[in-house]
Amino acid sequence: MTATETSFDTTDLPMVRRAALALAMHLLIEDERGLVLLRGATSADRANLEAKFWDCFDGDTREGVATLVRLWSLIDVFQARRLQDLLMARGFRVVQSAIKVAASSRLNLQWGFNPQRFVTALTREEAEVVVLPRAIPAMVPAREVAIAA
Repeated sequence: MTATETSFDTTDLPMVRRAALALAMHLLIEDERGLVLLRGATSADRANLEAKFWDCFDGDTREGVATLVRLWSLIDVFQARRLQDLLMARGFRVVQSAIKVAASSRLNLQWGFNPQRFVTALTREEAEVVVLPRAIPAMVPAREVAIAA
């Protein structure tokens, strides 16, 4: 592998599988550190998670690194007041949607996720999850329609 194959474009980190990001979040919650979305991650939180993550992660090292960077950026973006308010209003069910958004959104390593774009994407994602399909009306035979008219 050359250096260009093993390095990242820091202005646009690669997308990761939702399952990998969900694994990292699950490990935090399993370790009773689920409140990192509200209070932020300490260096101890990061060290503990990274050790457990690499023990459990079954994938390419490049994807694992990108997953951890996206997780820490997800935690950092939740320090924005609007996202904390959203988390407090909707509870931890917002985490599943946040993982989906974080796995696929553009991410600049220097700036992290854009909080406003993240709120917009998260709100859109939650709306898609909540929307129930409309019931398809039963087909009325043409003869009955003609009689009704």
